[in-house]
Amino acid sequence: MRGISRVLRRASGFTVIETLIALSLLTGAIIPLAVLLQVGLRTTVTTSTRMHAREVASSEIDKAKSMTFDAIGNNTVATTYSSATNGQQVKQENGYPGLAPYETVVSAGVTYSVTRDVRKVINTSRANTSSTKEIIITVSWSAPEPAGSIKLSTIVGRTDMTGS
Repeated sequence: MRGISRVLRRASGFTVIETLIALSLLTGAIIPLAVLLQVGLRTTVTTSTRMHAREVASSEIDKAKSMTFDAIGNNTVATTYSSATNGQQVKQENGYPGLAPYETVVSAGVTYSVTRDVRKVINTSRANTSSTKEIIITVSWSAPEPAGSIKLSTIVGRTDMTGS
């Protein structure tokens, strides 16, 4: 019994200074890991947001491609002209029939702003005749941070060269 009490008196445990040093070393190792975890989480959210925005834009492109050539951009909303080279004009008609040129879409809990632009290449020598249209879809978001946008475009052509 005397031997046990003598051993217990000699093993006095950790001092306060040793405990503080161990805690500071542990804190110094945990803080960088927490920062790394935060950066990784932010990157994951940004990538996910961009992926869903691309899916929304791709869906809009597919919607436009399923329409007839004459129906794409054939509305009276915000038509503008700009000059181009080689005796051509670019006629811009926003949106599609039945679809607004601008709307908001919610995907995976994020609100996206979708802008639809249709641009025709008009050959001035053939009086407002166009055989190609460029469809430009811009999908943007403001939250979650950082805000950003995705722009997809495609060109569709007239399959029957008889129309206007």
